[in-house]
Amino acid sequence: MTTYEGNFGIRQIGLRMGISAQTENNLIGKAYRWGGYLGFRGFILKLQKSKISGTLTWNQNVDPVVFPGFIKSQNFSNEYFNVDLIKVAKKKRYIDGKWVVTPAESQIGFYWGIGYTSLAYPVELSTLVTEGGRENQVFGKPAYDPKYSVKSYNIGFGFDILRQLCLTGGRYGMTPGKPAMPFGVYFITQDKVGFGPGTITNYGVDMAEALNPGRIVVADKFFNVMVHYTLSLGVRYYFRTGPAAYIFAVGYDFEGAAMIPFGGAADTNKDLGFDFTGAFFNHGVSFKLFVTFNRDWK
Repeated sequence: MTTYEGNFGIRQIGLRMGISAQTENNLIGKAYRWGGYLGFRGFILKLQKSKISGTLTWNQNVDPVVFPGFIKSQNFSNEYFNVDLIKVAKKKRYIDGKWVVTPAESQIGFYWGIGYTSLAYPVELSTLVTEGGRENQVFGKPAYDPKYSVKSYNIGFGFDILRQLCLTGGRYGMTPGKPAMPFGVYFITQDKVGFGPGTITNYGVDMAEALNPGRIVVADKFFNVMVHYTLSLGVRYYFRTGPAAYIFAVGYDFEGAAMIPFGGAADTNKDLGFDFTGAFFNHGVSFKLFVTFNRDWK
């Protein structure tokens, strides 16, 4: 995975715009995720859209008489969408009877916010059966769903040193009373947790019931918990020319997420439950460019 990111801002009116693209790490360089954001004052609205695509293959044998609709291998291309509204926080201390912003301590760029994510991806379905009672559940014959879909409402927080450096034009560094150094390291991180519905398609339900005859799926909808984490580490170079500030950065990005559905246990010998999770992990080189203007920096 390779990430390209750039943004432009007019600091004096608090306006900032940015775009980003991620490509597969190969010679073709096919873009598979793009996004952008718009910031005003201390708020930033971020959008991302892409496709999760590939080929799934089921390696277990399935009798076509038992499940006539079985597909051993198929391509998939599912939509991914994410929107976040975040608030940039400033570090304050209580000095002489009032709260005062401390510029040096604010350079870590802490933020928090809310968001929404929708995505779909293939998943292996471990089934659960019992002769009576949840305490006696055992695994049945597994199946798969080509498009388990999730809609997640999220809360999150993180740090972004590069964005904060851009917002201040490098006037404040990590050392109190001194401006930012031309060369330095950076880190960007975000933790996010979300809750919402997850749904299995009819294909997954039909396959599970066909391979476990005499039992009926207890639920095709679940309460899904999403845990998502991103981290970017690297080096950056910063310089100012008149009212403009420029930041160039190169680093390495890590991204991981887990989807954990709840519900769907088997209680009777006629029930067919599900027990499954989904996860993904991406990593790769990133290149970032930031440009900002403020007439007061002359």
